[in-house]
Amino acid sequence: MSFELFIQVLNILATVTLAVSGVLQAARHQLDFFGALVLACVCALGGGSLRDLLIGATPVFWATDLLYLYIIIPTTLVSILLVRLIPPGRGIRLKLLDIADAAGLALFAILGAQKTLQLGLAAPIAVVMGVITGIAGGMIRDVLTATTPSVLRTEVYASAAMIGVVSYTILMSFLPEIPAMLIGMALVFFIRLAAMHWRLQLPTLKVKRAMNR
Repeated sequence: MSFELFIQVLNILATVTLAVSGVLQAARHQLDFFGALVLACVCALGGGSLRDLLIGATPVFWATDLLYLYIIIPTTLVSILLVRLIPPGRGIRLKLLDIADAAGLALFAILGAQKTLQLGLAAPIAVVMGVITGIAGGMIRDVLTATTPSVLRTEVYASAAMIGVVSYTILMSFLPEIPAMLIGMALVFFIRLAAMHWRLQLPTLKVKRAMNR
Protein backbone atom coordinates (compact mmCIF):
# COMPACT_ATOMS: atom_id res chain seq x y z
CA MET A 1 0.00 0.00 0.00
CA SER A 2 1.35 3.41 -0.98
CA PHE A 3 1.58 6.15 1.64
CA GLU A 4 -0.98 8.27 -0.22
CA LEU A 5 -3.48 5.39 -0.20
CA PHE A 6 -2.76 4.79 3.50
CA ILE A 7 -3.58 8.42 4.33
CA GLN A 8 -6.73 8.27 2.18
CA VAL A 9 -7.96 5.14 3.97
CA LEU A 10 -7.34 6.72 7.37
CA ASN A 11 -9.19 9.87 6.32
CA ILE A 12 -12.16 7.79 5.21
CA LEU A 13 -12.20 5.85 8.50
CA ALA A 14 -11.95 9.07 10.50
CA THR A 15 -14.78 10.64 8.52
CA VAL A 16 -17.02 7.61 9.02
CA THR A 17 -16.37 7.31 12.76
CA LEU A 18 -17.07 10.94 13.54
CA ALA A 19 -20.09 11.03 11.24
CA VAL A 20 -21.45 8.07 13.19
CA SER A 21 -20.77 9.87 16.46
CA GLY A 22 -22.79 12.82 15.16
CA VAL A 23 -25.74 10.57 14.34
CA LEU A 24 -25.54 8.90 17.76
CA GLN A 25 -25.58 12.30 19.43
CA ALA A 26 -28.58 13.27 17.29
CA ALA A 27 -30.38 10.09 18.38
CA ARG A 28 -29.71 10.84 22.06
CA HIS A 29 -31.29 14.26 21.62
CA GLN A 30 -34.12 12.99 19.39
CA LEU A 31 -33.26 15.12 16.37
CA ASP A 32 -34.66 14.56 12.88
CA PHE A 33 -32.77 13.46 9.76
CA PHE A 34 -31.59 16.97 8.93
CA GLY A 35 -30.33 17.47 12.46
CA ALA A 36 -28.46 14.16 12.30
CA LEU A 37 -26.91 15.14 8.96
CA VAL A 38 -25.80 18.51 10.32
CA LEU A 39 -24.16 16.90 13.35
CA ALA A 40 -22.51 14.26 11.17
CA CYS A 41 -21.08 16.97 8.93
CA VAL A 42 -19.76 19.21 11.70
CA CYS A 43 -18.22 16.24 13.50
CA ALA A 44 -16.48 14.88 10.43
CA LEU A 45 -15.49 18.18 8.81
CA GLY A 46 -15.25 20.75 11.61
CA GLY A 47 -11.82 19.94 13.01
CA GLY A 48 -10.09 19.58 9.66
CA SER A 49 -11.72 22.75 8.34
CA LEU A 50 -10.50 24.81 11.29
CA ARG A 51 -7.00 23.34 10.93
CA ASP A 52 -6.85 24.17 7.23
CA LEU A 53 -7.99 27.73 7.86
CA LEU A 54 -5.36 28.23 10.58
CA ILE A 55 -2.46 26.87 8.51
CA GLY A 56 -3.57 28.50 5.28
CA ALA A 57 -4.42 25.29 3.42
CA THR A 58 -7.38 26.75 1.56
CA PRO A 59 -9.81 25.92 0.13
CA VAL A 60 -10.38 23.50 3.01
CA PHE A 61 -9.95 19.80 2.32
CA TRP A 62 -13.58 18.82 1.72
CA ALA A 63 -14.18 21.74 -0.66
CA THR A 64 -11.64 20.32 -3.10
CA ASP A 65 -12.46 16.64 -2.59
CA LEU A 66 -16.17 15.78 -2.68
CA LEU A 67 -15.41 12.24 -1.51
CA TYR A 68 -15.93 13.37 2.08
CA LEU A 69 -19.48 14.52 1.42
CA TYR A 70 -20.17 11.37 -0.58
CA ILE A 71 -19.07 9.39 2.49
CA ILE A 72 -20.96 11.39 5.12
CA ILE A 73 -24.40 11.28 3.48
CA PRO A 74 -24.71 7.46 3.12
CA THR A 75 -22.99 6.98 6.49
CA THR A 76 -25.68 9.17 8.06
CA LEU A 77 -28.48 7.23 6.38
CA VAL A 78 -27.10 3.82 7.35
CA SER A 79 -26.34 4.95 10.89
CA ILE A 80 -29.88 6.25 11.37
CA LEU A 81 -31.29 2.89 10.28
CA LEU A 82 -28.95 0.97 12.59
CA VAL A 83 -29.49 3.28 15.56
CA ARG A 84 -33.23 2.63 15.36
CA LEU A 85 -32.47 -1.04 16.09
CA ILE A 86 -30.70 -0.18 19.35
CA PRO A 87 -33.10 -0.34 22.33
CA PRO A 88 -33.15 3.00 24.18
CA GLY A 89 -32.62 3.40 27.89
CA ARG A 90 -29.75 0.91 28.30
CA GLY A 91 -26.82 3.24 27.73
CA ILE A 92 -25.79 1.39 24.56
CA ARG A 93 -25.97 4.49 22.38
CA LEU A 94 -23.81 6.45 24.81
CA LYS A 95 -21.18 3.69 24.89
CA LEU A 96 -21.12 3.51 21.10
CA LEU A 97 -20.86 7.30 20.96
CA ASP A 98 -17.87 7.23 23.31
CA ILE A 99 -16.11 4.54 21.25
CA ALA A 100 -16.78 6.29 17.92
CA ASP A 101 -15.67 9.61 19.39
CA ALA A 102 -12.45 8.07 20.73
CA ALA A 103 -11.68 6.50 17.35
CA GLY A 104 -12.36 9.74 15.51
CA LEU A 105 -10.25 11.69 18.00
CA ALA A 106 -7.32 9.31 17.52
CA LEU A 107 -7.50 9.27 13.73
CA PHE A 108 -8.03 12.97 13.14
CA ALA A 109 -5.49 14.11 15.75
CA ILE A 110 -2.64 12.24 14.08
CA LEU A 111 -3.85 13.03 10.56
CA GLY A 112 -4.03 16.71 11.47
CA ALA A 113 -0.47 16.66 12.78
CA GLN A 114 0.76 14.73 9.73
CA LYS A 115 -0.73 17.25 7.30
CA THR A 116 0.77 20.13 9.25
CA LEU A 117 4.23 18.56 9.16
CA GLN A 118 3.78 17.78 5.47
CA LEU A 119 3.31 21.50 4.82
CA GLY A 120 6.67 22.18 6.43
CA LEU A 121 5.50 23.65 9.74
CA ALA A 122 7.32 22.97 13.00
CA ALA A 123 6.54 20.04 15.31
CA PRO A 124 5.02 22.22 18.11
CA ILE A 125 2.62 23.71 15.56
CA ALA A 126 1.79 20.18 14.39
CA VAL A 127 0.92 19.19 17.96
CA VAL A 128 -1.45 22.14 18.33
CA MET A 129 -3.05 21.54 14.93
CA GLY A 130 -3.39 17.84 15.62
CA VAL A 131 -5.25 18.45 18.86
CA ILE A 132 -7.48 21.05 17.20
CA THR A 133 -8.27 18.66 14.34
CA GLY A 134 -9.21 15.94 16.79
CA ILE A 135 -11.39 17.91 19.20
CA ALA A 136 -13.01 20.76 17.25
CA GLY A 137 -15.67 18.70 15.44
CA GLY A 138 -16.86 17.10 18.65
CA MET A 139 -16.91 20.46 20.40
CA ILE A 140 -19.16 21.96 17.72
CA ARG A 141 -21.44 18.90 17.89
CA ASP A 142 -21.79 19.24 21.65
CA VAL A 143 -22.42 22.99 21.50
CA LEU A 144 -25.19 22.48 18.92
CA THR A 145 -26.89 19.98 21.23
CA ALA A 146 -26.47 22.13 24.37
CA THR A 147 -24.00 19.65 25.87
CA THR A 148 -20.87 20.70 27.73
CA PRO A 149 -17.98 19.67 25.42
CA SER A 150 -15.76 16.90 26.79
CA VAL A 151 -12.70 19.10 26.39
CA LEU A 152 -14.19 21.62 28.85
CA ARG A 153 -14.93 18.98 31.48
CA THR A 154 -12.43 17.15 33.67
CA GLU A 155 -12.32 14.17 31.31
CA VAL A 156 -9.04 13.01 29.74
CA TYR A 157 -9.87 14.10 26.19
CA ALA A 158 -7.68 16.78 24.66
CA SER A 159 -4.81 15.56 26.84
CA ALA A 160 -5.13 12.09 25.29
CA ALA A 161 -4.85 13.66 21.84
CA MET A 162 -1.85 15.69 22.93
CA ILE A 163 -0.01 12.66 24.32
CA GLY A 164 -0.58 10.71 21.11
CA VAL A 165 0.45 13.58 18.82
CA VAL A 166 3.58 14.40 20.83
CA SER A 167 4.52 10.70 20.76
CA TYR A 168 4.00 10.63 16.99
CA THR A 169 6.23 13.65 16.39
CA ILE A 170 8.97 12.13 18.56
CA LEU A 171 8.70 8.67 16.98
CA MET A 172 9.09 10.25 13.54
CA SER A 173 12.80 10.59 14.37
CA PHE A 174 13.20 6.86 14.98
CA LEU A 175 10.57 5.02 12.93
CA PRO A 176 9.07 5.16 9.44
CA GLU A 177 6.06 7.46 9.22
CA ILE A 178 3.35 4.79 9.00
CA PRO A 179 4.35 2.91 12.21
CA ALA A 180 4.79 6.24 14.01
CA MET A 181 1.27 7.29 12.99
CA LEU A 182 -0.28 3.97 14.00
CA ILE A 183 1.40 4.04 17.42
CA GLY A 184 0.25 7.63 17.97
CA MET A 185 -3.34 6.73 17.05
CA ALA A 186 -3.30 3.68 19.30
CA LEU A 187 -2.10 5.79 22.23
CA VAL A 188 -4.86 8.36 21.80
CA PHE A 189 -7.55 5.69 21.42
CA PHE A 190 -6.54 3.51 24.35
CA ILE A 191 -5.80 6.42 26.69
CA ARG A 192 -9.25 7.83 25.98
CA LEU A 193 -10.96 4.46 26.47
CA ALA A 194 -8.97 3.75 29.64
CA ALA A 195 -9.88 7.15 31.03
CA MET A 196 -13.58 6.48 30.42
CA HIS A 197 -13.40 2.93 31.81
CA TRP A 198 -11.61 3.89 35.02
CA ARG A 199 -13.23 7.33 35.19
CA LEU A 200 -9.89 9.10 35.20
CA GLN A 201 -10.20 12.85 35.48
CA LEU A 202 -7.94 15.86 35.42
CA PRO A 203 -7.74 18.03 38.55
CA THR A 204 -10.07 21.00 38.57
CA LEU A 205 -9.15 24.59 39.34
CA LYS A 206 -10.43 25.59 42.74
CA VAL A 207 -10.41 29.08 44.11
CA LYS A 208 -10.38 29.39 47.88
CA ARG A 209 -12.78 32.02 49.14
CA ALA A 210 -11.57 34.27 51.86
CA MET A 211 -13.47 33.80 55.10
CA ASN A 212 -15.51 36.75 56.23
CA ARG A 213 -14.29 38.21 59.46
